[in-house]
Amino acid sequence: MNATAGARLMDHPLFLFPDFRRVFAARLISAVGDKFYTIALAWWIISQGTNESKFHLGLLMAFNLLPVVLFGPFMGTLVDRLDKKRCMIAADLLRAMFVGILAVLLHLDALSLPLLYLLCFATSVLVPLFESSVSSSLVSLTDEVHVSGAVALDSMVIQIANILGAAIGAIFLAAVGSMGAFLLNAASFLVSALFVFRIRIGLPRSGSTEDYGANFREGFSYLWSQKPILWLLAAFAFLNFTAAPLSLMIPMIVQFQLNDSVSTVALFEAFLATGTGVLTFILSFRQSYRNIYPLLFGAIFLMGAVLGGLSITYCKPVICAQLLAVGMALALVDTVALSLFQHVVPPDMKGRFFALLTTTCFAVIPLSFLVNGILSQVLTVSELIFMNGVLTMLLAVPLLFVPRIADHLRLAR
Repeated sequence: MNATAGARLMDHPLFLFPDFRRVFAARLISAVGDKFYTIALAWWIISQGTNESKFHLGLLMAFNLLPVVLFGPFMGTLVDRLDKKRCMIAADLLRAMFVGILAVLLHLDALSLPLLYLLCFATSVLVPLFESSVSSSLVSLTDEVHVSGAVALDSMVIQIANILGAAIGAIFLAAVGSMGAFLLNAASFLVSALFVFRIRIGLPRSGSTEDYGANFREGFSYLWSQKPILWLLAAFAFLNFTAAPLSLMIPMIVQFQLNDSVSTVALFEAFLATGTGVLTFILSFRQSYRNIYPLLFGAIFLMGAVLGGLSITYCKPVICAQLLAVGMALALVDTVALSLFQHVVPPDMKGRFFALLTTTCFAVIPLSFLVNGILSQVLTVSELIFMNGVLTMLLAVPLLFVPRIADHLRLAR
């Protein structure tokens, strides 16, 4: 390793900030456990062998998203009012308890579908409490210079978890069964809480504790008053609407365009996750970005063009390359926009803002699945993919004309 590379590595957030390293480890461990948990949930429902299994699987996936949409803004307000470290620990411990109960009920052969829905709902309610606490603490865990790299690393966690979970989740499930996967997930939350407990710096509340209702309304008022930020948040939501169907499109491409097996689905999803993971790691060495809006325009427009190209591609290596490019474009958009938000959103608003961002993005996913599911009945797979690609390209155009965020000179030019 040459001196320049060594210096860059030593200036990396994971090397510089021990407390950020602890949060990163906590996020990674619990995210891998969550992937096993998701696979185990889906398999347990499907293995019931009833005619309603597919319906219940879809309903359960909706139950996992619904609490984030319904309770995200309320949790964000709590994060701004309470100690963020305690919020993370409480979220981890409660999730460990709920998933542990799930495992015990399964072991006792007492797990019914209503109980499963209830426990999954309760577990998902705590997701925005943990995620908003992490997002609103990144500047405190690092500093203004290195927060962009921290954002990239934080985004990379889910991609690493998806790759590891997809690679070994099925093998692990076959070895220990659904109950073992649930216990592993519960244990991962306990280990995550232990890492968070070892954070040395204080992450105190940043907002007022005088009136919860006023704090809650203040979050919406702030967002409405900041039109440039509101425009970018809307762009994020629309991008989720057009990008989320990838999880539907990949199996459709394999089944209807290639007439291939499920192993090809896993291959394509691995390339998509790898593209995102690799670029987010590279971006974690960046401390600032210039020409943000043209950069976002280029990444989103390229993503749409590549998505459109998937509609006419029948060669597996080419599709792998296209999905790798889509994953990289997603990583660039997420990292650049979230870095900008970290710099311009006031500290006392971060919990509420990131909770609203998560809520908005999660809210459009079920709608996107519903719309694309309906359209798949009247359009061919190629037409559906092409439509989403064109919509993504059209989304990029307004970014050249929307009001600019100019509060941080290094990021917003």
